[in-house]
Amino acid sequence: MRNSSEPLQSVVDHMAGRLGVSPSRILLLFGETELSPTATPRTLKLGVADIIDCVVLASSPDVAEKSHLLQLRVQGKEKHQLLEVSLPRDSPLKTLMSRYEEAMGLSGHKLSFFFDGTKLSGKELPADLGMESGDLIEVWS
Repeated sequence: MRNSSEPLQSVVDHMAGRLGVSPSRILLLFGETELSPTATPRTLKLGVADIIDCVVLASSPDVAEKSHLLQLRVQGKEKHQLLEVSLPRDSPLKTLMSRYEEAMGLSGHKLSFFFDGTKLSGKELPADLGMESGDLIEVWS
C-alpha cells in the first residue's frame, strides 16, 4: 500500500494479477474478520505490523464449465507451495508453469512439472491430456 487512505481494492487487484485469478475470488482477512475492498488501512486502524491474509476462493464448477476454464492445482514439494490456477482447456501448460514460477518466486529455477507421472514440456494442452478441474500437477526442482 502506498498510503493509508488507498482502498484495499488495489491490494485485491494486485494479488488477483499475481495469482492469475479473478479479483472477485480474492478475500482479505484480518484475523477472522473479512475486510471490505472499499475499506482503507486508515479506516481499519491498521498499522505496519498488522498482517492481512489473502485467500483465493474456489470458483463454482458451473462457472468453470461455462467458461471452459479448468481449476488446476500446482503443488511443489513443500506444503505451502500450492497454487490454484485457472486455465483455458486450449491454453498451453507453459502459461500455468510461468504463473507458478512467478507466484512462488522461482523464476529462473530449473523446475520439472508432472501430471499423472508424465513429465510436461509446457507445449501440451489440458484438453489433450484429459485434464479436469481439481487435477494436480506436481512440481520438482
